[in-house]
Amino acid sequence: MHHSKLPTELCWPDGITQSRFLKEYWQKKPLLLKQAIPDFDTPLPADELAGLSLEPDSTPRLVIQDSDGCFHLEHGPFDESRFATLVDNNWSLLVTDVEKHLPDLRDYLIPFQFLPTWRIDDLMISYAPVGASVGAHVDEYDVFLLQASGKRRWLIDRDAQSLHSSIAQGDLKLVDNFQATDEWELEPGDILYLPPGVAHHGIACEEACTTWSIGFRAPAIRDSVMRIAEMIAEALPLQRYRDGDLNTAVPGEITADAIQRFKTEWLKATQLENSAFETLIGRILTEAGVAESGSDDIQTLSKGDDGDVQVQKAPFSLMAWHQNHADDSSRVSLYVDGSVHACSRTLAIQLCSGAALTINQTAIAHEKDRALLRLLHEQGCLIAV
Repeated sequence: MHHSKLPTELCWPDGITQSRFLKEYWQKKPLLLKQAIPDFDTPLPADELAGLSLEPDSTPRLVIQDSDGCFHLEHGPFDESRFATLVDNNWSLLVTDVEKHLPDLRDYLIPFQFLPTWRIDDLMISYAPVGASVGAHVDEYDVFLLQASGKRRWLIDRDAQSLHSSIAQGDLKLVDNFQATDEWELEPGDILYLPPGVAHHGIACEEACTTWSIGFRAPAIRDSVMRIAEMIAEALPLQRYRDGDLNTAVPGEITADAIQRFKTEWLKATQLENSAFETLIGRILTEAGVAESGSDDIQTLSKGDDGDVQVQKAPFSLMAWHQNHADDSSRVSLYVDGSVHACSRTLAIQLCSGAALTINQTAIAHEKDRALLRLLHEQGCLIAV
């Protein structure tokens, strides 16, 4: 895998700054960034992407358009023989979590770290032969579409008032009344930013192309509320409802006193101290992470080992931190795959950025931080590099 010069920040269009983008465009309206990454040369050719979709732990999809114009979705991993049957230009290959399978590509996400990194979901890469598309659709999250090779024509409907009725085609939900308000042709290095809810339709033009999609997690509020309630309930002691002083009951009546007793218990359970609520949110936002332990190349650290073993965040592990130690600004709560740990602010930032860290006296000054690194390594949240 080769690398073009790795950028550390995006090149913004004339008159647009990072601050202006955050204020006027982020989650509000689309923006085309011509040559956001100048001279971009994709490090992942199409045949390597296809090879990745054959790996047993990959999560690829094929979107195929039949002769009637209907789209069909197939889930991988695939077999090489499946690609041999794709003779027409009526299909697209999409592979998610590419940067987790190919860690060298994580550095390409650095230009997007001006946004909350706990929101960055994954790098999805799609391949389409000339003329192919996956149909007009709407995403419920923010996405940056980076053209990596070839050219793709993007049509969008920026009218937020459009009521896009979706039609289900198998597992796909497509827009059936799509009317484009804008059309652009993206070349390698160009980026199209789309906020949630903007209908868009991409078509490979002139030649086969690959497109990188940097997607941002957007937890559904009802799912978050449900999970918070579950976590609160899990922590409650096992006790049952009790009546207070009763008057003679009327058959079937739920009294105002009974309702008030339930409400009192509800408020007692859900009115959390800030620190307790912060911990719940930190755990929820990182608990989808899956640490892959047991790999052959993972080195074992003996207790008290302060040698030159380098470790970094495991590909599928999720990490974030929060400054909730008001009495000590140097200490923070680090959330790792649904668990919470105390550590230094410096270490938290290094871990979350994916930096490689050496466990020794000079690099990690605090013994508690070194102990945490060993623990996370044992749990598979960190891997040796």
